[in-house]
Amino acid sequence: MKAIAVRIWNDIKKYIWCMAAVAVYYVVVHVFMPVACPLIYVTGFPCAGCGMTRAVLFVLTGQFSRAFYMNPVAFLIVLFGAYCFFCRYVKGGQVKGFIAGIIILFIVLLAAYFIRMYLYFPERVPYVYTKDNLFENRIPGYQSIIRKMFFD
Repeated sequence: MKAIAVRIWNDIKKYIWCMAAVAVYYVVVHVFMPVACPLIYVTGFPCAGCGMTRAVLFVLTGQFSRAFYMNPVAFLIVLFGAYCFFCRYVKGGQVKGFIAGIIILFIVLLAAYFIRMYLYFPERVPYVYTKDNLFENRIPGYQSIIRKMFFD
């Protein structure tokens, strides 16, 4: 158990600047934007990861149907995270297939996004259009184009 803690602590020290950058990004987004996702703030459209934080929390708390509703890819992300944790911290080695796993997760995430956007946009949370976004406020005609494409 001590070896796991030492490995985790070593990685925290090694990647402290990355974690600090993520923390700064989080604070800036939450202070200066009315929504947490920059894509929603700028375009009004949900991103491929929309609902992912809630979905992962639902998976981790055993609320599987709610997780699937928010973002079904959360199950794969939790499994991949557990695999990475096991390889890196329990076994103490490298994560075999890490890059391939990330690429596969990205492809599956995009596929799920396009399928769910086709099936559920714009009526079902989290796949809804957010009005009063930056483009709508700054680009003349943006709102009417979006309305004609998706709502008429």
